[in-house]
Amino acid sequence: MQTHFVFRQMESSTALRGYAEERLEKIKRYFAEPLRVSCTFTVDKVMHIAAFDVTLRNGLQLHAQESTENMYSSVDMALAKMERQVRRYKARIKHHKSSEGRSAKVRLGVIAAESMVDQIVEEEDAAAEAAATVAALNNGNGHAKPESRPVIIRQTEVTTERMTVDGAIMQMNLLHKQFYVFTNAGSGEINVVYVREDGNYGLIEPNGTEAEAAAAT
Repeated sequence: MQTHFVFRQMESSTALRGYAEERLEKIKRYFAEPLRVSCTFTVDKVMHIAAFDVTLRNGLQLHAQESTENMYSSVDMALAKMERQVRRYKARIKHHKSSEGRSAKVRLGVIAAESMVDQIVEEEDAAAEAAATVAALNNGNGHAKPESRPVIIRQTEVTTERMTVDGAIMQMNLLHKQFYVFTNAGSGEINVVYVREDGNYGLIEPNGTEAEAAAAT
């Protein structure tokens, strides 16, 4: 098992490394193939955050993160959460195979919330500005005021894994995410699965339709 440790805003700890590796053995026993594990330990004020990312040979990824006031407790809780998901999908994880065919790439962006807030303008000023704009356009002497655009803080390009819908739902749950973007192995199109408020799963396809993808968890 290849294990990589990252310590953020704290000193590197040999004792913590050993403790995490010992607890990771409970995860390792579920899989015959080698694992690649990334462990990130972060101290943010009084909170101690332990995050684990596991990559399996068949392409599936596992993720779990917990935050407490004690790093060892965070490690225990995060890996206990991961083990619950692994036990839930044990058979399906074992027999999962990567789907053949081309995967697509998508760009994920983070938009500043402040850029989506409407600016408050006095009513008479807004009316005057609108009247002036209309007059300028009618006379051919001006242009409409351009609409404000959201401010994109950062963008990343990711490859969407090629898999079935049920495989995508499993992967979403193993990563503890609310949605998952993937390349549909059947259609070759980019799809999105997500967790609905009623506990079921939603499926978004390119034609704009939304369908219930699975029963409640």
